[in-house]
Amino acid sequence: MHDVIPNLTAEDRERSLGWLALWWIQSFCVVGSEPAYDMPVYESPEYARFYVDCYALDKYGQRRFNHVFLSRPKGCDKSGKGGRLGLFEALGPCRFAGWAKGGETYTFLGQTYEYLPGEPMGRPVQGPNVVCIATAEEQTDNVYQVMKYNCENGPLSQLRGYGLDVGETRILLPEGGSIKPGATGSSTHDGGKQTFIIADESHLYNVPRLKATYHTLKRNLSKRMGDAEPWVLETTTMYRPGENSIAEETYKHAQDIREGRIKDPKLLFDHRYSPLNIEDLGDAGKLKHGLYEAYGSAAKSRDGKDHIILADGSIVPVNDEGVSDDGYSLRSPGVEPGPSKDGWVDIRGPIADILDPASDVGDSIRYYLNSLTSVSDAWLSESLLKSHLAGIALYAGVPEGTDLDEAAPWKDIISDEDEITLGFDGSLSDDATALVGCRVRDGLLFLIKLEQKPEGPEAADWQVDVEAFDRKVRWMLDNYNVVGFFADVHGWRDLIIGWETDYSYLDLVGQRNNGDPIMFHTNNWESDMKQAYVDMHTAFCREWTACDDEDNPVIGDVALLADPRLLAHFRNARRKNLRRTNADGSTQYLVYKETPNSPLKIDACIAGVLAYTARTRYLEQASSRAPRVRTHVTRVTY
Repeated sequence: MHDVIPNLTAEDRERSLGWLALWWIQSFCVVGSEPAYDMPVYESPEYARFYVDCYALDKYGQRRFNHVFLSRPKGCDKSGKGGRLGLFEALGPCRFAGWAKGGETYTFLGQTYEYLPGEPMGRPVQGPNVVCIATAEEQTDNVYQVMKYNCENGPLSQLRGYGLDVGETRILLPEGGSIKPGATGSSTHDGGKQTFIIADESHLYNVPRLKATYHTLKRNLSKRMGDAEPWVLETTTMYRPGENSIAEETYKHAQDIREGRIKDPKLLFDHRYSPLNIEDLGDAGKLKHGLYEAYGSAAKSRDGKDHIILADGSIVPVNDEGVSDDGYSLRSPGVEPGPSKDGWVDIRGPIADILDPASDVGDSIRYYLNSLTSVSDAWLSESLLKSHLAGIALYAGVPEGTDLDEAAPWKDIISDEDEITLGFDGSLSDDATALVGCRVRDGLLFLIKLEQKPEGPEAADWQVDVEAFDRKVRWMLDNYNVVGFFADVHGWRDLIIGWETDYSYLDLVGQRNNGDPIMFHTNNWESDMKQAYVDMHTAFCREWTACDDEDNPVIGDVALLADPRLLAHFRNARRKNLRRTNADGSTQYLVYKETPNSPLKIDACIAGVLAYTARTRYLEQASSRAPRVRTHVTRVTY
């Protein structure tokens, strides 16, 4: 799978210096690393598009992005691509110089590029200051040595007669400026005026010293904004959850952009991975397909042809024009690059390492499938969550930045005749407030409304819109077939009493016999919550299949509609063991967020647990309850 945030349009990509960058790199750069030092660079359509996205401009000719994130599996030449982009930033026409009328040219080292009408023209940065950083000297060398080799041995070595001075610790440029590998002390870089930063393998930036270096350099970029429009390229393999690395921070930033929580985003997020479940690693066919999916065009094909991966997962060859026998190409919706004749990764190597009994399974998933694994104290493992996702295509088709509460994609799946239960977990000025539904017939959880404390200065005086939640709850109760509703009472007692009073005619199932039908004391009813967590975890351990038979629901069914916000809150849930055991000897536990002040919220998860518990309670009592007739009430405001 391939996540790009934001996903640029064809018009956006026409307004880019990336086409010029691609020509420049393929004309003047060699690979520069073993085993293909002197091989000319050829980029597949997958990476050509990445270059074009990197250099996208707005209508004024300014850079769209000042932070680019490239995430690929181990062995995809991420460091090499970073190094070659560094050379273009140091020596090439990488900033906007006006719009071409057509026929204008750029000539460099005897080669000429002709601009198309309306295409942006480029100019070099004056006094470029390019820095590559990593966790250790040998890691920095992965990037710097590519640039150094090109300047000493490739076509760019011609510039050594015109002032290009190449050394082990710096490259001085003919017109002024430099390329340097970065030290890891933040004070070393304080006051610098970098124009381009390559942060290689940012999943390893997980200690204060490394993170401080990164943030210091990134802050420095503002000093040259007026003349150089600096930016940072972050390359990485999937991070280890819970280490709070720079890569993990960026990944969460991208999800905030996707959810519409970041205004005027300047991040380009490009992440390729396979969602193969951990249980399928031993299946040779599925593992092979998962690796082709993760590596894309970096994977070497066995038949010497280029391939594409269709939306149904099948891998088919394409002709010289990139079109399959059935007319599919990379321009077709849902089609992704597959193994190619120019690929360099033989997947037999990753397969052997993954299947080696000495290999750590979590590391294999991160390194080779470039996919998320679970933290050690996660309540639900990543594989359990992935195997219980529904409606992935429904949410994948929603444009980035869409207000998902307003768009409400769940309405395409949940009808007003479906029996549903609701769960509510609220806050007032911190954490998040969530309303979640659960379809009774198959346990499908869907996020109805979420408000979450924003990041940055906006958080200072932020408060939940209480009236908006009151309206949404009442709208659901008025318009949908709600049979149960559990709401955490903390901070919301008065509103919950109002819901119970105004909707007493619905005869909602309650957690306690002869008790309040909606009010649920999550903090005081510890035994109820412990059982609710066990019930839901047990359900996630079972296989889920969508059910159309409302007369025969299975109590132990559960699934998540693939709203990325709901999935994130379930991922954030941490299991905290108690010093007590159950009758069967198992350890009792509760579920919390990572730390009390953590920005990783779990409120939608707790609301989901409450909705699911209401469903369980309703099904347990269904046989003894009289048949329920829906009642529609029209409210009159005086």
